[in-house]
Amino acid sequence: MSDTLSNRTVGGDPASGPPVSTKVRHRPSWIAFVVLGSIFCLGMGFWQLARYQEATGTVQNLGYTFMWPFLAGFLVYAYLKYVRLEAEEAESALPAAGADGDDGDDDEADGHPDGPPPRRGARGRQKIVTEIPADLLPTRRPATEARTRDGGLDAYNSYLAELARQDAAAGDRHQERHTT
Repeated sequence: MSDTLSNRTVGGDPASGPPVSTKVRHRPSWIAFVVLGSIFCLGMGFWQLARYQEATGTVQNLGYTFMWPFLAGFLVYAYLKYVRLEAEEAESALPAAGADGDDGDDDEADGHPDGPPPRRGARGRQKIVTEIPADLLPTRRPATEARTRDGGLDAYNSYLAELARQDAAAGDRHQERHTT
């Protein structure tokens, strides 16, 4: 496997200058994790196959026999994808000046009045937007809603309030007293 990624063109996109190579950073701890995880998953697959071949084995064990190797493959795939995305991120952090092989004198002639064309990653994609646009989510309705007035409820609440005032004015005489 190569230690560098090059800027490739996708489909009919023309190359925008010499390829920019980025050093791929392989971390020994991640490699050890992927290797040990894959060995564990393959071992679990063989164990499930042995369980299936026993007298008490079920079809579920056979299903797990095929699932565990797929999980081992996914670990390898996820690691490689992570390394590629990390390299693309490092490549996009490189300065854009001179990346298109142009000397920068005639940006207006290229059809880019605001400057050089947008940089593309190793897979030919434009930079990823990392901020949510303000108009993406729907607007919230007001927190206070206009409630319809219920005359009966208002009369009941005022009656209860009047009873509470009367009890407060009467003091302790209306409360039950416990004899000891």
